[in-house]
Amino acid sequence: MAPRTDEQAASSFTYTKEQLSTFYDPKSLLKFLQLFDSANPTAQLLTSLNTSASVGLPSTLPDLQQRVSHYGVNRLPQRKPKSFLTLAWEALQDKVLILLSVAAVISLALGLYETFGQPPEHDAQGNVLPKVDWVEGVAIIVAILVVVLVSAANDFQKERQFARLNTKKDSRDVVVLRSGDELMVSVYDLLVGDIIMIQTGEILPVDAVLVDGTCECDESSITGESKTIIKTKIEDAAKKFTSSVEFDPQTDDIGIKKGVPDPFLLSGSKLLSGVCKAVVTSVGESSIHGRTMLSLAIEPEQTPLQMRLDDLATGITKYGVLAALILFIVLFAKFLSLLGSDYSHLSPALKGSKFLKIFITAITIIVVAVPEGLPLAVTLALAFATTRMAKDSNLVRVLRSCEIMSSCTAICSDKTGTLTVNRMRVVNGLIAGEDCEFNEDQDQSDLSLDDAAKTKLLQNIALNSTAFENKEYQIASDNPFATSHKKKTKSDEISEAMKDVMNESYIGSKTETALLEFATKALGLAKTDPAQTNDHETLTLNRLRTNTQTIGVESVEEVIPFESSRKWSGCIVKLSGGKGYKLLVKGAAEIVIAHCCEMSSSSEPRAISSEMREQLESKITEYANLSLRTISLAHKTFPTMPYTDPTTKDLDLTQLLQDLTLDAVVGIKDPLRPGVKDSVLQCQRAGVTVRMVTGDNLMTAKAISFNCGILSPNDSVETACMEGPMFRKLSTRERFEIVPRLKVLARSSPEDKRLLVETLKSLNEVVAVTGDGTNDAPALKLADVGFSMGISGTEVAKEASDIILMSDDFKGIVKAIKWGRCVSTSIKKFIQFQITVNITAVLLTFISAVSSTEGESVLSAVQLLWVNLIMDTLAALALATDTPDDDILDKKPEGRKANLISVSMWKMILGQSTLQLVVTLVLHFGGKKIFHGDRPITDREKAQLHALTFNTFVWLQFFKLWVTRKLDECDGVESVRERICARNLNFFQHFFRNYYFLAIAAIIAGFQVLIMFVGGVSFSVVKQTGPMWAVALVCGMVSLPWGVVLRIIPDHWILAIFPTRLYNFIIDVLTLKFIYSRFSKGKKSQRRRTPRDEEEEGWNENDEKARLIYSKTPVFQRTKAEIDYILNDSQTETSSSYNPLSIYQNWKRKSVQSFTSSGSDVGSVHALGALTMVPTFVGGAVAGWSPIISNDATGASGASGADR
Repeated sequence: MAPRTDEQAASSFTYTKEQLSTFYDPKSLLKFLQLFDSANPTAQLLTSLNTSASVGLPSTLPDLQQRVSHYGVNRLPQRKPKSFLTLAWEALQDKVLILLSVAAVISLALGLYETFGQPPEHDAQGNVLPKVDWVEGVAIIVAILVVVLVSAANDFQKERQFARLNTKKDSRDVVVLRSGDELMVSVYDLLVGDIIMIQTGEILPVDAVLVDGTCECDESSITGESKTIIKTKIEDAAKKFTSSVEFDPQTDDIGIKKGVPDPFLLSGSKLLSGVCKAVVTSVGESSIHGRTMLSLAIEPEQTPLQMRLDDLATGITKYGVLAALILFIVLFAKFLSLLGSDYSHLSPALKGSKFLKIFITAITIIVVAVPEGLPLAVTLALAFATTRMAKDSNLVRVLRSCEIMSSCTAICSDKTGTLTVNRMRVVNGLIAGEDCEFNEDQDQSDLSLDDAAKTKLLQNIALNSTAFENKEYQIASDNPFATSHKKKTKSDEISEAMKDVMNESYIGSKTETALLEFATKALGLAKTDPAQTNDHETLTLNRLRTNTQTIGVESVEEVIPFESSRKWSGCIVKLSGGKGYKLLVKGAAEIVIAHCCEMSSSSEPRAISSEMREQLESKITEYANLSLRTISLAHKTFPTMPYTDPTTKDLDLTQLLQDLTLDAVVGIKDPLRPGVKDSVLQCQRAGVTVRMVTGDNLMTAKAISFNCGILSPNDSVETACMEGPMFRKLSTRERFEIVPRLKVLARSSPEDKRLLVETLKSLNEVVAVTGDGTNDAPALKLADVGFSMGISGTEVAKEASDIILMSDDFKGIVKAIKWGRCVSTSIKKFIQFQITVNITAVLLTFISAVSSTEGESVLSAVQLLWVNLIMDTLAALALATDTPDDDILDKKPEGRKANLISVSMWKMILGQSTLQLVVTLVLHFGGKKIFHGDRPITDREKAQLHALTFNTFVWLQFFKLWVTRKLDECDGVESVRERICARNLNFFQHFFRNYYFLAIAAIIAGFQVLIMFVGGVSFSVVKQTGPMWAVALVCGMVSLPWGVVLRIIPDHWILAIFPTRLYNFIIDVLTLKFIYSRFSKGKKSQRRRTPRDEEEEGWNENDEKARLIYSKTPVFQRTKAEIDYILNDSQTETSSSYNPLSIYQNWKRKSVQSFTSSGSDVGSVHALGALTMVPTFVGGAVAGWSPIISNDATGASGASGADR
């Protein structure tokens, strides 16, 4: 049926979008047949939409515009982003900021009263003192506004970054018919009436009605139906529904009566098998998926790192609040005691002002202590990393995957397209019994084959294929809706790999396009030439498929899609002239040959003898050793159709495949990607094991593995390589023994890949997996990080993955590891910096305020807010925007449960905090002696010394920021000599790599200088003398050499000074135990459990892996492991668990349970165990005594006594 003219298209359509969407929710064949005649529903539906099943929509502008205005576009209304003012208002809702704002307003009111409502005051010389009491209130309000605006600006930028990434994540291309040509267009360009070509692995982007073919769909995510649903084309569905006696067309419907045929394809559903053609009837917000998405308000899920940082921030906040409360109580007690003496002559307003200063100081401590920069840092780091990864052709779909890649220890990679370039060409072949070699750059039209042999091959290659001609360039100039093509011409939107794909002659499976290229060069198939549009003599792929009579085929009756589990695809065709039917098979060489009983030759087919079969196997091995993919083409004839109704009759594919005739064996070359060997070596240097999981035969897999560096000459091929069928037959015990040494898994199915991932995770590996097929989805979901292929991957695989490799290149995985480690390192840098500032600022404020007769801190509220801005927002921007270099791959992965704060980080935190406290307290309490000797000082000189302490404190943070640029590069190195190296001690390495850092460092330094020169009363500073500036800067610079000293000290010295048990106890007392993963057991009950929690807790001593390891471990090691388990377990209990008797009883109970099955070892274990428990008793006694708690209690009571 020809499509309507432009004038007809411009007229109104028969049905509205509301009418067309009625038979999808719920699916209703009854409602459909009320609109369309059951005798010919396909023709009526297509006519009402002004389209054609064979031609599709016209590419003319008026028709496309008419459809857009009538039916809409396939886009959902974008969620309106929050405005900057809204984000600022939300930032101001912080309870602590509200409290501080109220205090600031009261301070301002009292200051204005003192300024305008009280008589002037005079100094000792009789001069009138300026009225500046109102300045502090104004300064605090301004500082709060700055904090709020900076926070809002960060959120504003973050929202837009993630919105751009989400738009890119949802964009993809589909195949449609436009003006008779198959084209790749963006899902956003789909219109009602488009004829879409769908195959296995697609996720439906629109609602559509099936008009040709059959398929099996998974609609569980849409309807909740767990069973897969067989779809029937609308013509057959209507006929069966209206003519069958088992259905009542008046009442029965889909979902009401079992067996009602279903022709409706729902948007969001997954095509699990089949190849079909459908007409689009609902797009955008009119589709099922669109309406569902509009009704949801999906909040982004927190990543594991964000959860841990939130816990850390909560714990630090508790201590900030506790410190502020104690400070307020102490200062308030002193205030009350002075009311009857020193404050008795003050006016009520001044007394209120004194009290308000106490209150503001306490609140400001909370502001400083609350580490709001922690969540900001991880958000900035992830946003920065994901944006840069997108430029590196890595599209991050799930944020947690970015940080998990930092701990990755194993990669299970596909071969085709990931390790190789996925640009295949036929270079060798055994065709009709004759050896052939092909030069991919030369025409092979002189191939010595008769016409019959060429026709057999052409039938299989052209018809048993889902690939098609690439004609996008023909409509790019006159179709404004083909935005996908226009986007692909922009280098900043897509990778070079995608451009190469668009320049290919054929689009589809690379194996199939390689065969079509071979057919073009050797079998007489022609490419379409846009300059010869009227040339109807050339046999192009489109003309051949439209007119199959030219190769002796009347029609294609059934298509059997390729599935990686069986390694072959096929189709059944009806031969011309009533010669019966033919099954055309194409697949893995050895699998197809195993079902062949004869082989085509230049004359009659020859039976395959044992000797000939050995020769064929030898030929496959020869090709495999050349790293070639081997494909066999075969056929089988039938007098009648093997089966008639695939929806009701199961087809025994194995029986159908018996007694095939082999037509050809071809070797397809797919070169390694440039640099892939270096990338594999980089992974190995980073402590990440690369394993290749491929569907190719073992010989091909071995050859490629050696070429790309996965296998080394030192590897034992017998233990490092295995085929999938053998792997899946292994017992659990055998798999645990073999997998650590396994490097290559050949002839593998998706189930083999899933089983490998499961085993690696049971061995506590952090696993990344690549996949491109629909059946890879379980392995991609099971893996810690799933990578799908952006070019060759199916939509189901992409949906199951965490990161999409837009270029299908293995280098992308290496970049993901680097960025993952960079995110982890950036967050650790920020934690190290912030906790250092937190400790120093809170303790300095607390000590100076308590020791002051006026109860005033050496750091004013405004000064503390400036420090808070430095250590939160500015430091987060500086440290979370670093880029990775190759050196980041020199470290080994941290593992699944690594500590968030390492020993080397604690060393720097406590070391730098000690330095900063000593320097600032010396200047605060000894500054008078240093600069003025024993003479009395004026109030101005006292204020000048306070300003010096503040200035020095800020410069200490400034230079500490430079020290924090690099974490300990020799973490774990015990030799002092080896730790003295530029890589570890040069804090200025890669000076110009991060311009954000340099800009922020300049901002901090510039504003600090401005504050000290012009801050005046607002910042409570007095102009500094030259010597004071020198002291502040020199003291600040001391952070650099002190950082060098701390870096040189090995971590095991720190552990020797602070024994592990005492160290753990101190951490418990500080309630920072949530930082460590060992304490996660106690925290999980406080938040919603996730499947990942259950996975991590799934390992226990009864697992097969545990029994294997247990049986091989010496008695002493088992006892040591048992004690370590108790020590770790005790961390989550109360302080009573440190009682030695409790520890012994706990250990004895667990030991009896664990060693009951050990037989003869029990006695020796208990005897040795008693000896090894001695240090535990001693440590337990020390920890149980808890001198820290005793000292704190003593100090507190002493302080109280002093106050009294």
